[in-house]
Amino acid sequence: MAALAGSLAFALSASAQPAASPAERLAAVDTAPLDADARLKVAASLARWQALPSPPAGRWLLVNIPAYEISLYDGLLRTGTWRAIVGKPKTPTPRFAGNVTGVILNPWWEVPKSIVAESVGRLVARNPKKAAAQGYVRDGDRYRQRPGPHNQLGLMKLDFRNAYSVGIHDTPSRQLFEKEKRAFSHGCIRVDDPFAFAAALLGEPTSRDSLNTVRETNPDTQRLPLAEPLPVIVGYFTAEVADDGALRLFDDVYKLDRGASGTAPAGDDCAR
Repeated sequence: MAALAGSLAFALSASAQPAASPAERLAAVDTAPLDADARLKVAASLARWQALPSPPAGRWLLVNIPAYEISLYDGLLRTGTWRAIVGKPKTPTPRFAGNVTGVILNPWWEVPKSIVAESVGRLVARNPKKAAAQGYVRDGDRYRQRPGPHNQLGLMKLDFRNAYSVGIHDTPSRQLFEKEKRAFSHGCIRVDDPFAFAAALLGEPTSRDSLNTVRETNPDTQRLPLAEPLPVIVGYFTAEVADDGALRLFDDVYKLDRGASGTAPAGDDCAR
């Protein structure tokens, strides 16, 4: 694969890379030296890109599920990448597009009904003191979790409303980012280094430290609006051409490359 990366880097020189879309980069790959599995990944990923509109001219986010990554782009130029946790194969993250409109610090968590039935409802009923210590609040059939160190959304989430109720947020289980394969969630997308990530979306003069200061100074839930909506593509690409021209291949975690539909009913299972 190293020899392939070298030849590909020559085909996509540094000066040409910013002018090439992800689909154009994949289309330029010489698949002849690849094995059948690699060729399938390239073809399937290219087909998925070709089914989408052209990438936005301004800033936008790409969540690549098999790569366990979130990348911020400015047009065709990638300006930052963060590790991500995505849905388990039994509760997969769906493929869709949407818009982020803001950053929410110290968020509340609306516990989905499925998770109430799975664990939280039983915890509240059987051990109310422990549930209260972890921030859970019940109001009739509604279960919520207060902001704090136990909150399943962590200390930050994006204002990212969509039909699937899939969120992009922090997590209290940050040790999971050290895993190579990170399909652990009920469908939502957890992001590493959340305050640096949020600061990049908000833009200067916001920084990781300034966001932490704002959050610590005011423990209440706060919403910081983006200057304009930020488009998001949540996609499934088992092959990509990196910025240095190298071909990257990822495990087909949801087994979609061989023709499965890939429509994922995440929705209510996802933390919001």
